[in-house]
Amino acid sequence: MAGLVDWESFGVMTGGASGALTGLLFVAVSLNAERIARHPGLRAIAAQTLVLFTAPLVTATVLLTPRQPDWALGAELMAAGLSGGLGLLVIGRRRRGPDPAAERPAGLFDRRDTGIVVMLLLVVSGAVLATGTPAGLYVLPPASLVAFVSGVLSAWNFLLPPPDML
Repeated sequence: MAGLVDWESFGVMTGGASGALTGLLFVAVSLNAERIARHPGLRAIAAQTLVLFTAPLVTATVLLTPRQPDWALGAELMAAGLSGGLGLLVIGRRRRGPDPAAERPAGLFDRRDTGIVVMLLLVVSGAVLATGTPAGLYVLPPASLVAFVSGVLSAWNFLLPPPDML
C-alpha cells in the first residue's frame, strides 16, 4: 500500500475518462450498427477499441480498491494486462485483410501492436509493484495515455473507414 493514496486522483480521472469513452463507443456503434455488422474488419476494430477503453477502467478499479497490499494490486494489474493482450490477439486473428490505418500518419497508434504494448506495460507495472517497488505505478500513466490515444484513433478508423473497407 506504499503511496497508493497519492494515486487516488489519477485513478478517479482515468476511470472517469475511460467510462465516458466506453459509453460513447457504445453510442457510436449503435448508430452505425448495420454498417459495422456487415464488415468483419470493422467489428474487429470496434472490439479492439472496446479493449483499449476498458483497460484503463479496469486499472482504475483495481488501483482504487482500498487497503490491498502491493502484491495483490500487482497481481491484478498483471492479470488485466495478460487478459487484455490475449483478447487483442484473438481480435487480431478475426481482423481480415491489410490494415489501412497503418498507412496513415496516425497509424502508429491505431494498430493492434500498440494495444499489445499497452497490455505489456500493465504487466510490467504489476510485476514491479508485486516485488514491493511502488515505482511500478509510474508505468500506469503512459499505458493509460497510449490506450486512450489508440482507442480514439481506432474508433475514428471504424466510424470513418477508408473507402476500401465500406
